[in-house]
Amino acid sequence: MKKLVSRFMAVLMAMTMILSMSMTAFAAEASKGTLTVNNTVAGKTLDLYQIFTATKSGDSVAYTLNSAYEGFFQSKITDASTLKGEALSEKAYAYVKDQVGTDGSNGAAFAKDIMGWILENTATVEATHTTATTTDTTTVISNLDYGYYVVYPLGATDTSTAPGNEAVKSVASLVSVTGNDATVNMKSNYPTVDKKIIPAQSGSGLTVGAIVNPSWEGIHQGVLGEDDENAPEDTIAPHGAADEKKAEDFAIGDTVTYQLTSKVPDMTGYNSYTFKFSDTLSKGLDLKEVLSVKVGDTVLKAGKTEANTYLPTYTTNNDGTHTLTLNFNDFYNLYKNRTGETITVVYTATLNKDAVIGMNPNTNKAVVEYSNDPKSDGTGTSEPSIVDVHTFNFTIFKYYLKGETQTGLANAEFELYKANEAGDAADTNAKINIVDEGNGVYRQATADEAKATDFTSAKIVSDADGKVLVKGLDAGTYYLRETKAPDGYNKLLSDIKVEIKPVYDKTTGKLTSYSVDYTYNGTTTTGKEIKDTKTSPEVAVENKTGAQLPSTGSKGALMVTLAGIVLFGALTASKAFGKKKANN
Repeated sequence: MKKLVSRFMAVLMAMTMILSMSMTAFAAEASKGTLTVNNTVAGKTLDLYQIFTATKSGDSVAYTLNSAYEGFFQSKITDASTLKGEALSEKAYAYVKDQVGTDGSNGAAFAKDIMGWILENTATVEATHTTATTTDTTTVISNLDYGYYVVYPLGATDTSTAPGNEAVKSVASLVSVTGNDATVNMKSNYPTVDKKIIPAQSGSGLTVGAIVNPSWEGIHQGVLGEDDENAPEDTIAPHGAADEKKAEDFAIGDTVTYQLTSKVPDMTGYNSYTFKFSDTLSKGLDLKEVLSVKVGDTVLKAGKTEANTYLPTYTTNNDGTHTLTLNFNDFYNLYKNRTGETITVVYTATLNKDAVIGMNPNTNKAVVEYSNDPKSDGTGTSEPSIVDVHTFNFTIFKYYLKGETQTGLANAEFELYKANEAGDAADTNAKINIVDEGNGVYRQATADEAKATDFTSAKIVSDADGKVLVKGLDAGTYYLRETKAPDGYNKLLSDIKVEIKPVYDKTTGKLTSYSVDYTYNGTTTTGKEIKDTKTSPEVAVENKTGAQLPSTGSKGALMVTLAGIVLFGALTASKAFGKKKANN
């Protein structure tokens, strides 16, 4: 009997242990949840800090303060500086509920407050810290312990307008994970820069010559950080969004005006902050002048250390491109309380002789480098903001018709004129200065080339095949004038009207195609739509030759004279013979 009882007890204990283990496993599984985070950016880091642990029974949830956060709540709750354990946990729960509100609408202030404390006490809370890498615009984090979390997108900012009555914005969000349906819609983003082409602006600023000069501070006092009563006021004119473009066309030698915009990021938890623009210009563009740098309404000047200054550099890269960098000095101390204010940079560049033509874009890429980790000196880089500059070309084909075949004519000479404002006649004061690059290629001269004392605008001369390429032109209307026809051919009696017509996508702003129409003697030829980077539009120019006119004293005239003499002699002889016959 004793043996039977012993065996029964052993089986009962084993079953109890198995049941206990099963319940423990079930409880462990049930205390794990899933969090879905919306509005994320792929490849970024999410830091999750568990402030409270949680247990759940039906619809009831019990929260327990994680001991790592006792210091925060002891400093925030009245008469709680000596409380610990359950007593502090109960008050902490009530404090959070009061701060956040029943619907969570006031949570930004609390999230910002506790996130700042966390970033100053990372070693203390490390055991409660979980990280996840974002995968796309939606990131799902599984196997999370039940609890109340602060979700912090590392390196992010919040420059949006605060909703409703929420006076404080925070990159961090709060979420309770007690199942598989927890969701956070991130309000934060990452620092970005938006680059666009804007209308020409008045004013003077920091020239490229001053930037690259090692002693630029000493030679350009007008743009230093020091107060200068004689320094010019910022005169950059306002403009509408409709004036801003992601692509535009210019002629070689023209000045392009660019604008970079960003916003002051949320710098919660940082003690210092790196913020700099890096703008890479293609080989076809040369920096001319930095006209204006602003944070909100504060005008910054170039300088190395002074308040409200930026440090500019301009370097040439191995591939022939150039990079303009503007590093904002003492950014954290000067602007930490100005989150969301607009940062604006306006500068100019010149389209040079190395510019690529037609559908090939002269591309610029601007990025912003920014601090992305309060615990280190690490930085991140935004996605590039890309702007294209285009300049156009066309091929002149000089020919004559030989039967049905167009045969090229060499040595026809042309000049090119910009149309008047009405576009209906050549402006004789707007003759395009031309540089001969050889091999039948001509381009518009730069302003510096045209100003040179030894400069003479080249004639555009058709090559052996009758063709010649003219490049570096802005869109618009021109007049092509033949100044000399090939020997044996008649010069054109009037100019040829040439119209360069680009088409830009209304959504992206990018160039999708262009064409060149031309009109001569009242007849317009519609040009082929160009969409590839290798084809050049053609302007066909026919020359005609006339029949040779007879000249006095020519062989033909001599034969007529001889025929007259012979005829006169025959008539005379006939008359004499008739008289003799009559006398007989």
